[in-house]
Amino acid sequence: MFWFAGISALTLTRKRTTAAQNRLLFFYGGICGKITREAVSMHFQTFTPQDATGLISLIGLIAIFIGLLFLVRRTQRKRQQRGLVNPSAAAKPFPQPSLISPDIPAQEEVVFNERQAALRQAYEEWQATYLLRGLDGTTEFLRGETHKRGLRYQLTSTTLAQGLGMFIQTQMAQNDDDSRDRFERMLAHLLGHPALDYPALSSWLCMPDLPTSTRLEPDPHAEAWILGALLAARKQWGGLQRFDLDLIFHERAGALLDFLKDPQPDRESVFSPTLYRLIAREQPDQTWQAQTTADWQAILPLLRKRSDLPGRQEGLSLLQIGLEGLFYPGDGFSERAALALARLKRAQSTPSVLTGEVEEGFSQIASFCCLGPLALLEANREKQEQVWLTLTQAQPAKQDSTGANLRLLAMMSMAGTLWLE
Repeated sequence: MFWFAGISALTLTRKRTTAAQNRLLFFYGGICGKITREAVSMHFQTFTPQDATGLISLIGLIAIFIGLLFLVRRTQRKRQQRGLVNPSAAAKPFPQPSLISPDIPAQEEVVFNERQAALRQAYEEWQATYLLRGLDGTTEFLRGETHKRGLRYQLTSTTLAQGLGMFIQTQMAQNDDDSRDRFERMLAHLLGHPALDYPALSSWLCMPDLPTSTRLEPDPHAEAWILGALLAARKQWGGLQRFDLDLIFHERAGALLDFLKDPQPDRESVFSPTLYRLIAREQPDQTWQAQTTADWQAILPLLRKRSDLPGRQEGLSLLQIGLEGLFYPGDGFSERAALALARLKRAQSTPSVLTGEVEEGFSQIASFCCLGPLALLEANREKQEQVWLTLTQAQPAKQDSTGANLRLLAMMSMAGTLWLE
């Protein structure tokens, strides 16, 4: 009877309990019953020092178990909060018809609508396949290849995949969804893995499942995409909740500029002139404009190569020309565009089914997708449709988050929804 009274009094205070809490409640109820019995018996017995010691011990046990109940409940609330959607208003909700003329024929409008529906589905599949939560639940990263460390294989993530993924979040955001929260979790992942000698930038590769990961040098091209994503985030949401967006942007931009001023002969150059042009609008340093001009000049020899599918350096540089042509073609663009479109035509002559095998961090799918934005500069509608069909049929491997990101970026451009800050 006393035990039942104790447990009933406690359970009336809670409507829902977990299995762990129930076990604690039963134990607590038993203690309450015992205390009640002790209290009744002490009315009829002399209160001895031994009784006082026993009562104090019981009170201590009660305090311990109340503390345990509190900790269980707090942990449960934290887990629930991590799964909650924190909606935010989007200034440019998907789909934005940024690359679609307002007076296009109705037939072409139908084509764009169908492409946007396919893009939305591809984006949902991308989220389910490549995005993973960090160990603490407050970060999120895009899975990459597995690398052997000791006797185990560890999952990796790169800043290029992360930067492209953050940019994709700004493009696909809608009103009242959790895109901003996801963007912040992805940014938190980058901030948690600083680069060697440049702590304001991020290590180009990390192992998120380890408590600590080796600090490596930054990837300047990836950092340019991260800065572009930060600018797009400001345009989309105005700011962030957990971080000072403008402070992070200016700190990273300054650190990237310092890194670029210290060139190394053995460092692979992936050119980023279109992204540097965006950054230059926010940073008054003339070095950005000089870097933009130097990158355009360096790209030309790459365009004259006779290979079919470009490698990582060529592909990511060709992507810059496609973006330039879609948004603000500058001096010398006609020559760059002619050479780039010639590369696109050669790439279209490759087998229609692209392999998802990743070699040196870059797959055939990633290579082809870098040429996607160039397809809108192609006047031949039939050729455009061929590129779109290849994109929709491409299946990046599970470890090829970079290829999956570039595929979405190419699909955005061909669906007419891609926009820059």
